[in-house]
Amino acid sequence: MEPASLSFNTLLSIIILVSFIVTVVLAAASYTAYKLRERRRQRPAPGSEARSVYFERYFPPAGG
Repeated sequence: MEPASLSFNTLLSIIILVSFIVTVVLAAASYTAYKLRERRRQRPAPGSEARSVYFERYFPPAGG
């Protein structure tokens, strides 16, 4: 009796399928980790204007 052997095409198909499933699982896990981290993050009190870290508000000169 001959041992079962995979053809090259079948092997490549299995590798592609497994890598796709692993990619989807890792994407779902990283999205879940992101959402959990965002939930733990402190938010500013309602009504208080949060200061931007990157931008400074520009007020044009009066009288134009």
